[in-house]
Amino acid sequence: MFAIVVLSPNYASSTWCLDEIQKIIECKNKLGQHIVPVFYGVDPSDVRHQKGTFGEAFTKHEHRFGEESDKVRRWREALTQVANYSGWSTKNQSEATLVENISQSIHKILIPSLPSSMNKLVGIDSRVEQVISHIGIGLNDVRYIGICGMGGIGKTTIARIVYEAIQSEFEVTYFLANVRETCEKNGIVQVQKQLVRHINISLDFNDEYDGRRTIRDSLCHKKVLLVVDDIDKEKQLKNLAEERDWFGSGSRIIITTRDMHLLKIYDAHEIYNVEGLPESEAFDLFHLKAFKQKKPAEEYLDLSKQVVKYCAGLPLALEVLGSYIYGRPVEDWHSALAKLKSFPHVDIFDTLKISYDGLDSMDKDIFLDVAYYFKGWDKKYVINILKGCDYHVEIGIATLIDRSLLTINKYGLLEMHDLLQEMGTHIVIQESPNDPSKRSRLRSYEDINFVLTRNKGTEATHCIVGDNWRLCREQEQYRMQWRDLTFSNICQLKLLILNGLKAPILSYIPCSLRVLRWQGCPMETLPFVDQFYELVEIDLSLSYSIVQVWHGKKFMEKLKYLNLSSCPLLKQLPDLSEAPNLEILNVECCYQLNDFPSYITCHKSLVELILWKCSRFETLGSKLEMSSLQQLDIEGCTSMRKLPEFGKCMEHLSILSLCGTVIEELPTTISCLVGLKELHLDLCKRLTCLPDSIQELKSLTVLSLSYCPNVFQSLHSLSSLTSLGTLRLSACFLTSHESLSYNLANLVSLTDLELSENNFVRVPINIHELPRLRCLNLDCCPNLKVLPELPSSIRVVCARHCESLDAWNLNVTSDCVWIQSNDTKDAFVFKDRTLRHRHRKRKSCLGYETETWTKKLRPGKLNPS
Repeated sequence: MFAIVVLSPNYASSTWCLDEIQKIIECKNKLGQHIVPVFYGVDPSDVRHQKGTFGEAFTKHEHRFGEESDKVRRWREALTQVANYSGWSTKNQSEATLVENISQSIHKILIPSLPSSMNKLVGIDSRVEQVISHIGIGLNDVRYIGICGMGGIGKTTIARIVYEAIQSEFEVTYFLANVRETCEKNGIVQVQKQLVRHINISLDFNDEYDGRRTIRDSLCHKKVLLVVDDIDKEKQLKNLAEERDWFGSGSRIIITTRDMHLLKIYDAHEIYNVEGLPESEAFDLFHLKAFKQKKPAEEYLDLSKQVVKYCAGLPLALEVLGSYIYGRPVEDWHSALAKLKSFPHVDIFDTLKISYDGLDSMDKDIFLDVAYYFKGWDKKYVINILKGCDYHVEIGIATLIDRSLLTINKYGLLEMHDLLQEMGTHIVIQESPNDPSKRSRLRSYEDINFVLTRNKGTEATHCIVGDNWRLCREQEQYRMQWRDLTFSNICQLKLLILNGLKAPILSYIPCSLRVLRWQGCPMETLPFVDQFYELVEIDLSLSYSIVQVWHGKKFMEKLKYLNLSSCPLLKQLPDLSEAPNLEILNVECCYQLNDFPSYITCHKSLVELILWKCSRFETLGSKLEMSSLQQLDIEGCTSMRKLPEFGKCMEHLSILSLCGTVIEELPTTISCLVGLKELHLDLCKRLTCLPDSIQELKSLTVLSLSYCPNVFQSLHSLSSLTSLGTLRLSACFLTSHESLSYNLANLVSLTDLELSENNFVRVPINIHELPRLRCLNLDCCPNLKVLPELPSSIRVVCARHCESLDAWNLNVTSDCVWIQSNDTKDAFVFKDRTLRHRHRKRKSCLGYETETWTKKLRPGKLNPS
């Protein structure tokens, strides 16, 4: 919006500066950019008429480009025009004062004088200034500016103050308030007429299409400031301000909404997301409402802290509760706070519920599930649960975020404002205030106990979640009461989470159930009967009593996820032959399992098969033909001696982990795994060689062979793996023989090479021929005497605990290498052979200090001492 041109004595000598000043003039003429010249040690007349140093510079330019050059002529015109603007001079004032004066002058243009009404509003000034800074007053484009946030956060207040501050800059101004409410009562045509009447248009119309045409024709040549307040549907904007060409040059349309997505649809130039008040401002606002002053009496201080914490920075709640409690004695405050825990204030509740009422039925269910159960839970974990309940979760969560009902914190956890959570909880409870059995969701011990012990389950109950019910006083209280009770009357139950619950309560599982999660289940088997089940997910992990999940065949056509990890007494897999859609089977750390059913080896839907540390498995059959399998983890299966052959349909397998098995060879049919990206063979100490067919794995990016001492002779077979990015060969070279040499120059994609814990004297791989290698790890190589020649791509070399490495041969051609060694700790070595930074911690009387210093290296050597 502004171009500050600092015209110094030598300014005109730079053709780059002259080209820039010419461009600035173009921006002024086309975009209305403000030009602020600063005459820094020069006289404005010298600039205007190109005299003095400016004249000398142009004499040289004319000699270079010719006296009649158009370029020189345009430069002269630009300087003359800039010098005619009112500007600043460094004469008789310090630079610091000049900078302050210039910035204050620009600020006054950028942020117009704010109305005096702001003095009564806490925390409003900074928010208003941020919005105005995005508006671009004086620029000729047409902009949509969005103000977004949850109900009661202050969107309308901010928009009103901004409107009052800048309306004098526009030809036509109007604040179209409460659009959502007016549309609900009277329809969109009435809102259109309201706008048209304000601009003194006498045309009448009866439908939204004529209204749109009238608005467009009336305003397309006028500089307009229009605030469209509180919209909740795309149709409202479409009929009031659909296109930018409805408005004249320099117009600004400010939109307030709870729905971020609407602003994205209309490509808002800027979106200001209003956040809650910080604690100090929240206290000020509450005290002004509750006491008409910023400091309360001492006896009210603790109570004020409770109210401010409850409101969590929401201005509406602070104002409503402050006014509600104003003038009341302390005992009334205590009563009011106790009441709020059970019954939210109606004005706050009704305002927040507007956003909830605008959701469709599925999004309402997702909101209530998060508010009632899953606030603070991991987003991915919750998505998996609700997907099993047949919700379209990803788009649902995105909608809740857009409508300011939900946020995702930096750790990936679901968060929402405390008052929104309270609203959701209240909605569930109000479904049946006195009878929990008629509510859609149950979560507390008391409510679940009431439903189960009295056998009062109904069709209303869809979800029961009691996650993390560890042994506690309440659980002990209900343990015996819940024994051998049934869910038979809760015939529409979809979600059941009993993680940590120790009382064996299940004697019947409703066929309507879609998600069952019972980590730490105390039962030996689950009471499935011979009927069709809707189950999509079963998670019985960490269940130390489970011996058999179910008996015989069960019809589980929709089952996709079965987690039986860490069930140490589980003796056999359940019969999954009637679960054709199973995608994930996890039985890691099931130490008693010893039989792998043959029908699973040709399962067509299985995507992940996790058998980690199933130490009794000896084989997975003769051949795997699992056409959808993407991950196979057999790590830690210490009895696994032979792998099955791989069928040609196994092309989707991308991760294969065989670490810690006792296999002696890989099948030649590994070449069928054309999609394999990661192959982990660490600690396969009996593996004697790699088959030549491994060269067919053109997609392989990670190969891990650490602690496989017998495979190093097969390294030549890796030379055709041109996609390989990471190669781990720790503890593979146990001999100190100096003549070992392997040419892996064809590994053109290799970026990370792990060679730690080896006994070689010299690195047996031609590292300098690896064109993309960035990280080399040589830690704990006691016999290594000299570093290898390094490629120009190298960035990190680790060589700690290399006792034989007395001095380092630094054949470094890269810009910078970070070297770690036992002596140097951390060193950054540049290609000009300067040790720019070195950090060493030493203990002093004040604790640990860090030294940083610079040192020039001796040619060709870095002496650790």
